[in-house]
Amino acid sequence: MSAPPPPDVVEPLHPSGIAEAATVLAAALADDPGFVHLFPVRARRERELRAMYRMTLSDSVQHGHAFVTRLDGVVTGAIALYPPGAYPMTPVRWWRQAFRILRIAVNTREHSLGIIKFGDVTSAGVPGDSWYVEALGVRPDLQRAGRGKRLMATVFGLIDHAGGPSYLETTKPDNVGYYTALGYDAVRTRVALGHPDDGPWIFPMRRDPVGVTV
Repeated sequence: MSAPPPPDVVEPLHPSGIAEAATVLAAALADDPGFVHLFPVRARRERELRAMYRMTLSDSVQHGHAFVTRLDGVVTGAIALYPPGAYPMTPVRWWRQAFRILRIAVNTREHSLGIIKFGDVTSAGVPGDSWYVEALGVRPDLQRAGRGKRLMATVFGLIDHAGGPSYLETTKPDNVGYYTALGYDAVRTRVALGHPDDGPWIFPMRRDPVGVTV
């Protein structure tokens, strides 16, 4: 018999919860190979990621969708989703995020150029017709209990109702199997973020639309 799903509630992210959700994403993704490569100083990595995800979540709340799982009022997981054509950010949206971008530059310092490269590689790969799952993460001590799947099911409800494909990337090879089980397939060849032979690599994945009966 399978274990019951965790009792967390799933709800849209309110702007007042952006900092808390960014902290969860930073902790959840701090050991992903791509971020280890971009932010090699472990003592600074989560702080750098928190600054980056505050910007991501702030933008996705306004121009896409963001959801969190909560247990006893505390954020346990978060996901950011953009509808087709909403990613990457337009110059106007970049300008509106100027303060957060400055904070990221201050926090990341010598790592800023790597972040720009990562952003350029990912934004170039996002198909214009696809919903883009920009970030998904669950608090490390609560992972592998179904929270990530509940967040993905929530965004699948939006995506499948709209009838479009969805797209995401991961730099963690173990995650490829996780997303494959959710209906994603690898697209294109993996993209080298570091050395072509040693990685880390970006694994692009796509999920075709699933028909919804109304």
